[in-house]
Amino acid sequence: MDEATRLLAPLRIDAGSLRFDCSSEWLEEHLGRFSVCGVRLADGVEDQAYDYAEDAVVPTDPVPLRPAHLPLLAGFLAGPLTPPGLCVGFAEVVLDREPMPEILAEARRPAFRPHDGTVRTLAGHRGRLVGLLSAEPGMRTTTRMDARISQYSEYFPGKLVGMHYDNVLTDRGEGERFSRSVRAQLSDRRGLCNIGPGDRLLVLGLNMTALQLSDRLRPGDGEHVPDTRQLRTLLRNEPSEATGIVCLVVRLAPGEMAVFPAGNSLHDGSMTGCRLPSEAVVIAGRFPRLRR
Repeated sequence: MDEATRLLAPLRIDAGSLRFDCSSEWLEEHLGRFSVCGVRLADGVEDQAYDYAEDAVVPTDPVPLRPAHLPLLAGFLAGPLTPPGLCVGFAEVVLDREPMPEILAEARRPAFRPHDGTVRTLAGHRGRLVGLLSAEPGMRTTTRMDARISQYSEYFPGKLVGMHYDNVLTDRGEGERFSRSVRAQLSDRRGLCNIGPGDRLLVLGLNMTALQLSDRLRPGDGEHVPDTRQLRTLLRNEPSEATGIVCLVVRLAPGEMAVFPAGNSLHDGSMTGCRLPSEAVVIAGRFPRLRR
């Protein structure tokens, strides 16, 4: 059994699983952009050198997908009634036709506070500018704790975060979290557009959304608000749970964008296997589904 089959075959899809907002034909045509991987908890000398936060959830090496794996992914295709808060969609952005110089100038201002940007449009999606993410070749994950943001459920100054759930923008402001009962329908989503110069990867947990974490920790509790700290505690106390988490790895070339529920989907960026640095623009909003 090959490694991708070993990872995908045991997966059980339920009402909280992440879904691809595309047809089976589109997925087959673009299968070369996708890989899968597992996760582990940060530990040992290697992770200290990379400066991970304690018990950070770290993706393993990506394994390419082949046409033979498509039947194992069929259940993860979104249906007509799948809520946006469970969907990851894909788009192309014509960079020289977007107001990219204005977006970059705003995001690079010394006084710019992440998530407090103006409303911007990318690939037809209008949302608040979250910021500009920079990543260097070879980084297994890319997100560092930012001292300018105080709303995280835990804070390790300057440390790599690892796979995580975002705080979200709600009517009460940035940093709030939706309870389990409304998260799938009202989830804030992120549009992440790679502007290059090189490729970058986006790692998304297929079977450990915040909904599934909540069901694992507090079955039937619609008011539970799951977060990354609770996931880390679960995996530290029950290490076997980590072996069952499987992630989709999306390769984004310059001009390609993914739209995903960052508050619900376990995720992070990665530069594994990438030879050039990358910057990515991120906008946030209650975006409609983006079916391909």
